[in-house]
Amino acid sequence: MKGKFSTKKMALLCASLLETQPQKPGAEDFEVMDNRQYILDALYVIDGRDKPSHKMHSLYTGLFTKYFKG
Repeated sequence: MKGKFSTKKMALLCASLLETQPQKPGAEDFEVMDNRQYILDALYVIDGRDKPSHKMHSLYTGLFTKYFKG
C-alpha cells in the first residue's frame, strides 16, 4: 500500500461511507440518525474538542461544515 492514512483521514473516509440521507419521513430513519451521531462524535474527538483546554470544548457547533464543506 502506498502511503499511510492518518487517523483523521481514515475517520473521514469511514464517515463518508455511512448512509446519512434519510429514506423515511422526519427522524424515523433511526439507522441514518445514528450514523449522523457517530460521525459527529468521531469529528468531536478528531478536532480535539474532548480536551477541556480546547476553545470549543463541549460544543459540536460547525464540526460537519469544518470537515465536509469547508
